[in-house]
Amino acid sequence: MKKILLILCLSFLFVSNVSFSEEFKLTDIKPKDLVNDGYVLHSITPISAEGPRVMLYTFIKNNTKIVSCVVELFDVAEDLHTCYNVTN
Repeated sequence: MKKILLILCLSFLFVSNVSFSEEFKLTDIKPKDLVNDGYVLHSITPISAEGPRVMLYTFIKNNTKIVSCVVELFDVAEDLHTCYNVTN
């Protein structure tokens, strides 16, 4: 019984975590759009687990708004990036 309860709890956490990430996802936003909107590039962090050319760009605006973008730096992956509003 305890195992079933544990599996149900973990499943719920996983499913709710995925839905929360979708809630903060910004659609059709590129890093260039953020810069044009007044955001400043704060940091670039490599995500080595995803590959040598995958980076996390963090943008800040007015020290109150933070947006992070996962950017894939490949020739053929021009549009492969995902931005999230961290301070929703």
